[in-house]
Amino acid sequence: MALIKLGGSVITHKENPLTINRIAIGRILKTLSSIKIPIILVHGGGSFGHYWSIKYDMHSKPERYSSEGISVVHESMILLNDILVKSMLKLKMKPYSVPPFSFLSGKKIILKKINELASMTRDEIIPITYGDIVYRSPHKYSILSGDELMTIISYVLRPRKIIFVANVDGIYKDPNAKEIVQKIEGKSSIKFSGVNFDITGGMKRKVREALKISRSGMDVHIVNGFKPDRLLKILENRKTEGTVIKGKRSSTGNA
Repeated sequence: MALIKLGGSVITHKENPLTINRIAIGRILKTLSSIKIPIILVHGGGSFGHYWSIKYDMHSKPERYSSEGISVVHESMILLNDILVKSMLKLKMKPYSVPPFSFLSGKKIILKKINELASMTRDEIIPITYGDIVYRSPHKYSILSGDELMTIISYVLRPRKIIFVANVDGIYKDPNAKEIVQKIEGKSSIKFSGVNFDITGGMKRKVREALKISRSGMDVHIVNGFKPDRLLKILENRKTEGTVIKGKRSSTGNA
């Protein structure tokens, strides 16, 4: 099974509010349509949810936010998700939209609902969920990012392939350099100074979540979504450009 996060900076034009990157979406989905292994998709908010969450000053911390903002952010993510689902249907793929609030009951994760994602893939369905504003407790809501969803789903399902599709080639050795780090050990420490990030995390959040996943013994790949052939190579166990954060194994060799 492959768990793949489509970054908002890839599937939308983040500099232009409420605009999708139709070319990037088409190329990535065409690549995925040729894959025979089970897939679960997660996508970010980009110029949809991210744009509105900034406008209404919403964060990952549960707080009492504007009810109008909650509705607008949520609706924008439904719209973006619908665009992706319809694009998949045109390629004869079999998507099934799963709202992220279905995984939560307040602060608790509903394991049964996450396990159902794996069950759906056995019916040749591709579950597709997304970052969104979610209810946490009376009067309090928070942003649940796609990056956080990757960690939650990975912990429960332990997919064989975990891939963050980003707008860069991988993790760079230096913010000003073009040379990427091909492999990082899960036990490594990464400094985040000088790394740009947005409300739903940006590269800083992606790397943080990827490290969490790797420390549970799973490899995590970060690859450029504008070069979907690299995504295909990872799924086919072929070598390609990108960064892999190696899963930290226990001293006995078990993940």
